[in-house]
Amino acid sequence: MKLTQQKFYPWLLVVCYSLLGIFCPAAVTQFSMVVGELAEALGVETQTVLLADTCRAVCLVIAMFLSSWAYLRLGLRGTIGLGLLFQALPQFLIPLAVDLGSLPVFFACKAAQGLNAMAFPLYISTITMWIDRRYAALSTAIFNGSFAAGSGVGAWVAGLLVPALGWRASFYAIGVMVAVLAVPVLLFTRDKPPAPAQETTTPVRQSGGYGSILRQPVTWLLVLALLANTWVTQAITVDMSVYASGIGYSYGETGSLMLVISVITVVSSILAGGVSDFLADRTVRKVRSRSLVMGAGYVLSAVGAALLPFAAPAGYLPLLLSSCAMMFGASWAAGVFWALPSQLYRPEDNVAGTAFCSGASNIPNPVAPMVVGVMLGTQGYWTAAWMTCAAASAISLLASILLSGKGREEG
Repeated sequence: MKLTQQKFYPWLLVVCYSLLGIFCPAAVTQFSMVVGELAEALGVETQTVLLADTCRAVCLVIAMFLSSWAYLRLGLRGTIGLGLLFQALPQFLIPLAVDLGSLPVFFACKAAQGLNAMAFPLYISTITMWIDRRYAALSTAIFNGSFAAGSGVGAWVAGLLVPALGWRASFYAIGVMVAVLAVPVLLFTRDKPPAPAQETTTPVRQSGGYGSILRQPVTWLLVLALLANTWVTQAITVDMSVYASGIGYSYGETGSLMLVISVITVVSSILAGGVSDFLADRTVRKVRSRSLVMGAGYVLSAVGAALLPFAAPAGYLPLLLSSCAMMFGASWAAGVFWALPSQLYRPEDNVAGTAFCSGASNIPNPVAPMVVGVMLGTQGYWTAAWMTCAAASAISLLASILLSGKGREEG
């Protein structure tokens, strides 16, 4: 019996993708933990180094929009493999670029890591193509939760290795893990063949244009519904370590803070997926049910963001609780979100719909660190910086409510 015919195959994909998903975003927080060392080694200001991460984020958005195009030309494994190359190789080249004092190579490496995002919509769409629809939210939530875990792992790795072995070791450690985990991902990934009724028509993989996607109002509600997840997640993963360091916390304390936040958000994402599947399975209006569960997360995220600048000066525990509330809410929403595209789009539009929603909703990816960290935070306006997270959460809450009215009855 073929591997893809085994009952455990969809969950094998979830496990492989999730393990990989821990170490791809780990590179982001690992990088942010050593911004000061990189700036000193390169002889530039901290803002210059942070701009390199903004460059990565811009390329990330572009890559998500190109995901469907690359999929049609390179296939599923080809696109994922190219994305993983973009992710792993710079982890070994960035220390070399710093040693050479080359800012162009340094920026090019960070930009390349952003291109890894061309694979992200394919992980999501592949899971939803193979998994039983009853577990669509839970399976994608586990995968999404791995990205939240990765943020903490990156900070923890840097907090452990930098004092002992230097900042270069933190790059190499993350790079090795991505390379190792890429092997089972590429080995087990398979495209799902079209259903018998579709075999004489255009294969699913040959669809994927954005024309029909862009004309659907639900597409733009999906984009706005994921806005706060992107904004809050980027603010926390890129700028929280800078913020914590700025108010006097050590490498170890900051690393522990990020690790605890990540554990909480993993639990949140998986719990939200399970709750969403449980409630959706008991109603004919599944999209409505999932949308309202998603909106509940944004309520908590907005409250946590509004309290953070006032709680943080009171001590480590208030800082931890308020930042955990932010990411618990944002991750809760993401744990529900990725089950929605497959229920709102036709199967042949699933990759295109997922890719477009990923790309458009990730436009704040480069904007959030620029606004929160560079324009506001490092200029001394951290209160205003965290309030932008509260505002983004309110927008996504409204989109979730409006999206709940778009649900159709399903048997």
